[in-house]
Amino acid sequence: MRDDNQPLLLKNAEYYTPQGFELGHLLLDNGRIAEIWPNLPSDEEIAARYPNFAVYDVADKLVLPGAVDTHVHVREPGSPQKEDFISGTAAALSGGVTTICQMPNVLPLPHNAENLAVSRQAAEKALCNVCIYAAAGADNQADFAELARQGVCGLKTFLQPSYAKEPQYLTINNAATAADDELTSLLRAAVPTGLRCFFHCEDYGLIAELEAEAHAKGEEGYDFHYKTRRDEVEINAVKRVLAAAKKTGAKVGIVHVSTVGAAELIAAAKAEGVDVTFEVCFHHLFFDDSWLDKFGPYAKCNPPLRSSANVQGLWQYINDGTVDYLGSDHAPHLLSEKQRGEQQIWLAPSGIGHIELMLPLLLTAVKQGKLTVERLTELLCVNGYKMLGLYPQKGCIAVGADADLTVVDLQKDWQFDSELMQTKARESCRHLDGLPLSGAVEAAVVRGRLLYAAGKVDYQSAGWGGMIDCRR
Repeated sequence: MRDDNQPLLLKNAEYYTPQGFELGHLLLDNGRIAEIWPNLPSDEEIAARYPNFAVYDVADKLVLPGAVDTHVHVREPGSPQKEDFISGTAAALSGGVTTICQMPNVLPLPHNAENLAVSRQAAEKALCNVCIYAAAGADNQADFAELARQGVCGLKTFLQPSYAKEPQYLTINNAATAADDELTSLLRAAVPTGLRCFFHCEDYGLIAELEAEAHAKGEEGYDFHYKTRRDEVEINAVKRVLAAAKKTGAKVGIVHVSTVGAAELIAAAKAEGVDVTFEVCFHHLFFDDSWLDKFGPYAKCNPPLRSSANVQGLWQYINDGTVDYLGSDHAPHLLSEKQRGEQQIWLAPSGIGHIELMLPLLLTAVKQGKLTVERLTELLCVNGYKMLGLYPQKGCIAVGADADLTVVDLQKDWQFDSELMQTKARESCRHLDGLPLSGAVEAAVVRGRLLYAAGKVDYQSAGWGGMIDCRR
């Protein structure tokens, strides 16, 4: 890893502030934003205070606080052949993301301090910042306080039964009465730690029933996946979490919301004072279930791609302020694994390794008038840091804030090419090739170091990132 910390001048910056975009020149030094000059001093004046400074001209570009992806599955530790922290954070940077939030379904599960240390060590070679969710379930509530002291960004639980004879470190029993008891217990244990509990909301009991019915009827095409995970699957689980949150007063987060019905429930709960955050992952805003019909296992994710009515309906909640932040649910798999589902889709793992497409698609939506660049910045570059407890040290362009920045070009028209991706899952993303895009990531800066620019990742800086502390 390079160990220099050369001052960097972002010249001619049009940079984001909560009051709107402003023009100026940003001097980055020692990992922080050291100066913001409305008028550029002479080179001699700058060099007197910041010797050997470098210059990166960002004229005609927008400078945003470094994007944070609240939902990422780097497969390390456990399955680094799918994605390790170098390839995963390189992919993040090429998508303009300077902080990733790592989900805990890795091996060993970070359900206690000892296993969290394994994930922390794996993240030491990361290029960008890494926050880590801890696994939370029926069996590790006594570990929550220590996990909070270790700086995890939250607790993550799947509303599904665990495998037979295995501890439920990431799951809550799906049987209604047991689930409500276990869920209430989990939330009450989390309250004194200050940690927010995040939930993958699917009713796995209903899924099992629908899958059995579909198999019995021979309805086993690519639509098998979304027909056996219909809207009620998500809505049922969201109702359960919101009821338990209201009962206990715990802080909860609903991840990757994909249906208008669930969005309505969360909006109502917020109005009633429930402390719930609302995440949408970008593919549920741009791709409907016709993509699953066409591309089968390569477009398979959980929750599934939804009807066009759901896709269009979610935009209301994006623009009215109900959605708090956006994520990618970057979930890479090997091509050979996805190929298993070409004839029988249920054999393919769920997930798409597409973090590099998130910001370009959102910039395209700005160009199309679906949202403003200011709202995009709130959703991807500000609000996630507030949820993590890292704002305004991150998510803010101000003197003294961390120099994590994303530079975007709103004028560039191009087509997506999976061959240029940094993720190890690029071969499983060929179905995305040729997507027309208007807006591109120009550069990404982490703690003052230019780690991605003009299509190139600075792999020599592996280790510049690593786990950051979200201790409450």
